[in-house]
Amino acid sequence: MDKIFLRLIRWFDPVMAGAGVNIHQLNEILRIKLLMDNRRPRNLFSTRRGAANASKKVTNPWLVTFFTMLMGLFIGMLLFFNDMPLTGHTYYFTVFMVLMCFTLVSDFTTVLIDTRDQFILLPRPVDDRTIAVSRILHITIYVLRLALIQGLPGIIMVAFADKNVLAAPLMLVEILEATFLCILIVNLIYLAMMRSVNPQKFKDLISYFQIGFTILIFAVYYLLPRLIDKSALAGMDLLSHWWAYILPPVWIAALNHVLVHPSQTNIIISLLAILGFVSPLAGLWFVVKVLAPGFNKKLAVLATSDSNDTTAAVKKIYKQDFRDKVANFIAPDPIENAGFRITWKLAARTREFKMKAYPSFGFVPIMFLYITLSGRGASIADKFNRIQSGQNYFIVLYLSTIVLSSMLTYISQSEKYKASWVYYALPIDQPGKILSGMYKAIISLYYLPFYFILGTGVVLVWGPQVINDVILAFLLCMMYGVLIALFSVKGLPFSKPVMAKQGGGRAVTNLVTMSLIGVLGYAHYMLRHWETTIWISIIPMLILTWVMLYYYRRQTWESIELSEV
Repeated sequence: MDKIFLRLIRWFDPVMAGAGVNIHQLNEILRIKLLMDNRRPRNLFSTRRGAANASKKVTNPWLVTFFTMLMGLFIGMLLFFNDMPLTGHTYYFTVFMVLMCFTLVSDFTTVLIDTRDQFILLPRPVDDRTIAVSRILHITIYVLRLALIQGLPGIIMVAFADKNVLAAPLMLVEILEATFLCILIVNLIYLAMMRSVNPQKFKDLISYFQIGFTILIFAVYYLLPRLIDKSALAGMDLLSHWWAYILPPVWIAALNHVLVHPSQTNIIISLLAILGFVSPLAGLWFVVKVLAPGFNKKLAVLATSDSNDTTAAVKKIYKQDFRDKVANFIAPDPIENAGFRITWKLAARTREFKMKAYPSFGFVPIMFLYITLSGRGASIADKFNRIQSGQNYFIVLYLSTIVLSSMLTYISQSEKYKASWVYYALPIDQPGKILSGMYKAIISLYYLPFYFILGTGVVLVWGPQVINDVILAFLLCMMYGVLIALFSVKGLPFSKPVMAKQGGGRAVTNLVTMSLIGVLGYAHYMLRHWETTIWISIIPMLILTWVMLYYYRRQTWESIELSEV
């Protein structure tokens, strides 16, 4: 497959040579990169062989192929969703391109801005255009493999949807167009950002862009089917709306309409088909001519930005003072104070922790709307009115534990976990104080501000009479968090390898603690009519939470070592 892709790329040699790319260097760089890829395990559907070999992954390629083709089968059903071929193909390529862009953002950002090969290529006479294009084509080859597997069911199904065998090979061309467009759109955004912002901000923007895109995909998957009228989509005529003409999926679908259904084609559809065919080539030319110059210099600065960004250090002076005051107030014990500060600092600076934990902030409102908007026989307006008139605020309050459990799960994991030797080298008799400081840092830095915003929204929507429910739910969620920390998360901050294997006993413990919050939430819901009882219940719950946190603070080295078995 690699040789076939390399030969296909040679077809574009005249275009790239005319733009200033060194063709011989480009092909040699691609050949070496593909050879290295074949020796490197994949992240998707990979497993780890225990905590001792946490850096070694084993990938099942057949499992990857099966799930990719299964996803392609579900997407292919959109080809039959509308009687108009142009609309059905547009629906198909909209979902197809969104999934491709999500794959690029989640898996290939590091490939584009990887600075490691600069140590080999930078001292040699390889210009900016050649390196930038080699990285884009490297990503293109890998994504094309995934796109062809995912598009294979659609290639077969389109012959039945269009009742024309010639639609199948044409579908292959459309899939190639869609893949190239996705790659160019994502890379255009990234390269433009590299030219317009400083390296440190670029890294932060990339992280938040990935987090936002993850939340967007989650929202589209769960909420879009609840918010759209499927009968209206089935009979929609896209070309009757002006905004359809600026959508890339419409450009790609127009090619099928022109060649397979020529009797229904007009001059506008023909121009859209030409635009879909020309735009990838035009985008590649724009990248090479406008964005690629200076690419090496930007990467070199990016590699040293963390250590040389003195401006960021100056801006953190006020934050450091504020953090000191909060830490001294919440965690007065010196060891607990140290656990609080190291958790706060590392959580705020570690991008891998942000990438895993931050999406949970968006999952909570999305899951709330998904649960409350489920059901048939009512319009969207009626469903929103029903939300406000009922007691659905209990759902959103207790769904906030998704954020708490996510933070506690990932706070003890790190790719650089070997640096945690410092915990064991210090003369600390009670590591539970570090754990207590870690828990307080998670609550004060993440959960409390998020719950305050959530609780304020609940009070504004359902009225001030639910304030006692908001306070009691917060204390019950705090108790749930302490139970998770006690039985499931005994690792010190950023001290465990990522995805360490869990035993069957740990899985049962996690299931029991997860079901507990449902029981507590249901008991709270049953007490909703007795306002005085809820106010009185706040005091014993506050005392119980303090007692549980005190017990958690007394954890020993033996209990931590046993939890890792």
